[in-house]
Amino acid sequence: MKSNEFRLNCGVTIPSIGLGTFSLPYDSKRTEEAVQLALEMGYRHFDTAKLYGSEPAVGKVIKRAIFDGKVKREDVFITSKLRGCDHHDPVSALRTTLE
Repeated sequence: MKSNEFRLNCGVTIPSIGLGTFSLPYDSKRTEEAVQLALEMGYRHFDTAKLYGSEPAVGKVIKRAIFDGKVKREDVFITSKLRGCDHHDPVSALRTTLE
């Protein structure tokens, strides 16, 4: 294990540094550009949230990079957050995030 990653309980390692995708005001085009550039620079960990509004842009760029063979799905980590108002139905909230 490298010093710039963490080992999860399941044994997988995740990069300790990731790109945060919160911005105000939110701009999906700029988020897509930032994620694309970060992928090109070697970032493989991206932080997003439903509240940020950035989940669709992050997913779009990463999906395209995987499809184009620029990254492997198993090398990319996306962390997101569950909003307090979604705690009554976390499965639905997760499904929305995964879309």
